[in-house]
Amino acid sequence: MGNPSAAGRYRIDRLLGSGGFATVWLGHDPELDAPVAVKILGDSWTHRADVRERFVQEARLLRRADSHRLVQVFDIGELPDGRPYFVMTYADRGTLEDRLAGGPLPLNEALRTAREIILGVRELHGLDVVHRDLKPSNVLLRAAPGGDGERIMIADLGIARTGDRLSSLTLPAGSPGYMAPEQAQIDGAPDRRADVYGLGALTYHLLTGEPPHSPAEAPSRLRPSVPPSVDAAVLRALEPDRERRWASAEEFGHALARATSKIDTDPLPAPAGRPPGRLRRRTVLAGVGAATAALLAGGAFWAFAGLGDDGSAAGKGDLQARWLRADSDIPRQYRELIVRAGTWCDMRGLSPALIAAMLKAESGFDPRLADPVKDEYGIARWTPKLLVFWQPGGLNNPEPKPADITPELSIPAMGRYLCYWGKDLKDVPGDPSLNLAVTYRSSSKTVVKAGGVPERFLPYAEKVRRYVTEYQPR
Repeated sequence: MGNPSAAGRYRIDRLLGSGGFATVWLGHDPELDAPVAVKILGDSWTHRADVRERFVQEARLLRRADSHRLVQVFDIGELPDGRPYFVMTYADRGTLEDRLAGGPLPLNEALRTAREIILGVRELHGLDVVHRDLKPSNVLLRAAPGGDGERIMIADLGIARTGDRLSSLTLPAGSPGYMAPEQAQIDGAPDRRADVYGLGALTYHLLTGEPPHSPAEAPSRLRPSVPPSVDAAVLRALEPDRERRWASAEEFGHALARATSKIDTDPLPAPAGRPPGRLRRRTVLAGVGAATAALLAGGAFWAFAGLGDDGSAAGKGDLQARWLRADSDIPRQYRELIVRAGTWCDMRGLSPALIAAMLKAESGFDPRLADPVKDEYGIARWTPKLLVFWQPGGLNNPEPKPADITPELSIPAMGRYLCYWGKDLKDVPGDPSLNLAVTYRSSSKTVVKAGGVPERFLPYAEKVRRYVTEYQPR
């Protein structure tokens, strides 16, 4: 199946983002003379009835909401080759993740933005929908009519749950840093309070420039101008025990409104003695490409943003200078994915250089690797029965077949895996990056029991160490 030139009446102009499950294209509506975003299910998933249904269900949920605070769906159809698509709002001002890449927002702007997002989540909850993956890359920005201000829109309902499914078996899903503790549990049965936690984490990030750690400290510890009443509202939203959180997005919104009614703007002083947060160090991706690619990110449809039609990364030189050695053999087309995986969470030893080193050690960057004897496939040597837990959406999506294990699916899953199991290595001596690498090759239990890298994994660890040194920027 080739690149489409049209989807129904909509002309397809260029690719904006692609991922393991879907692609998003910049389109043009000739009848209304307006740009649109067209999301198309990936070739290899068209034959999977369960994936098709989830894809269409996302469009139905967004259409049912029909709110300017959510990405709106205007049309749905099927290409001549059988691939389903739907047509959405085109976000032309990037994502909240892009906006936060330079640090926290001015205090009033941060709080206004948080309240707008809360209103969007309230509308979802009014429809008996729990989003479950609230994070900066799933909040899109679009210029308001006339260019005066902008709209804030919530995107990606790929792992959302509706009222008729909230009482059924629930499997782990979400994004570290913004995911409520119960979402990491099998049958954690997340309800609206899971989204309250996500809203608290987003508000925290807006105020401080970085997502909360666990346990969360008061935002004013990082930004002294945040008043105690805002601290209290945000920390209650971030309560690990959901019984102690705000009961609804509406309650959290009211608490923030009461706390912020008399706040003046502040000059954004840099917190003394504290390094900038992880997202401040990330490259600001091209707004248009990142905005629409974010519709694929997280949840059921993962994408890497900021890539041009030729696979080159927006801000490529800066990206390489920050994270990866520019003159190394790391393939250009995987660098953005590697950076995403290596910055998935704040963890000792985790870095893009480590992810690149592991990929080199595992496959030599070969996306077509196939080892049926070990049942390992692709650039990261995933076993399908294991990858199903760590792919976007986890067990809410079907187990991938070997041919479906693309770099777009498997590289981000490495970051998610290491961020989850790496917590077990906190007190293990030795090089934290090598402990993480061997955890990926074996298990965290193996590394903890050995008190570091077991002897049988020393050759693998040495190979990874050598590549890390080679790939770190100089």
